[in-house]
Amino acid sequence: MPKLRLWSRLRGFTLIELLVVIAIIAILIGLLVPAVQKVREAAARIQSLNNLKQMSLGLHNCNDTYGKLPPAVGYFPTGDSGNPWPAGVWQPATQGTLQYFLLPFIEQDPLYKQVSNWSWNSYNTVVKTYIAPGDPTTPGNSLTWGGRGATSYASNWYVFGDQTRTDGNGGSTAKIPNVFQDGTSNTITFLERYCICGSAQHIWGESGQGSGSGNANNFAPTWYYNNYLTMTYNFQVMGITFQAKPTTAACNSQVCQSFNSGGICVAMGDGSSRLVSNGVSVLTWQYAISPNDGQPLGSDW
Repeated sequence: MPKLRLWSRLRGFTLIELLVVIAIIAILIGLLVPAVQKVREAAARIQSLNNLKQMSLGLHNCNDTYGKLPPAVGYFPTGDSGNPWPAGVWQPATQGTLQYFLLPFIEQDPLYKQVSNWSWNSYNTVVKTYIAPGDPTTPGNSLTWGGRGATSYASNWYVFGDQTRTDGNGGSTAKIPNVFQDGTSNTITFLERYCICGSAQHIWGESGQGSGSGNANNFAPTWYYNNYLTMTYNFQVMGITFQAKPTTAACNSQVCQSFNSGGICVAMGDGSSRLVSNGVSVLTWQYAISPNDGQPLGSDW
């Protein structure tokens, strides 16, 4: 009899009991996965907002140093290929992109000093600040066209233009207050965009590839590698503000793309960054892009 009682105590689970336990575990995993995804998306959004904030604050430091803003693409701080530095002193590239000219002001001065002549000579250098962790198109090594460092952000052409847009002197004509006539807190400076959109592969050091005039026709995807968005395409005709987390197949290189389901992260002229809801109207979005349209942002901002 004692042996029978011992056997009774050590018997295992029945098949039904095991299936019930497995079903419960599967249900719990099904409930947990969406929550984990939301947490990851929120963390990626916070990091992207921080990247954008660093870039926008870097603009202010650059403006304070040179008395003007750099162009989206062009020569800086001079308006031509002339050398503004004394003979015998190391010379950085004088022709390049806004993201290149910002390097000394986002704690990347050593990299800034390694690049000469043109910013695209940066080659395979990856700048962490220019990579959004939520960008689903970023390659594992963060390199795109020609093996160069990718960027998940675009600058606003309406604000920065090129070196010929205003005074021909490498960027905007005056300091920040004169550029942002609608107010620094009402104008977008940087915004998210897929680093790879169709055949367009964006790199932070690309200085033009013939796409610097700001014409809507310059959206040709075969050579659209630059790190700015001209924004000249008529938003009212397109009826598009930005693409909300599109699939790679549906990506439209004429506009920008968000990396999360809630909206798109942008940087503002006052050094702040924020999330713009997917529900923002085309008109409000257009007003936020333009620095001098004289129009207040809508209530949906």
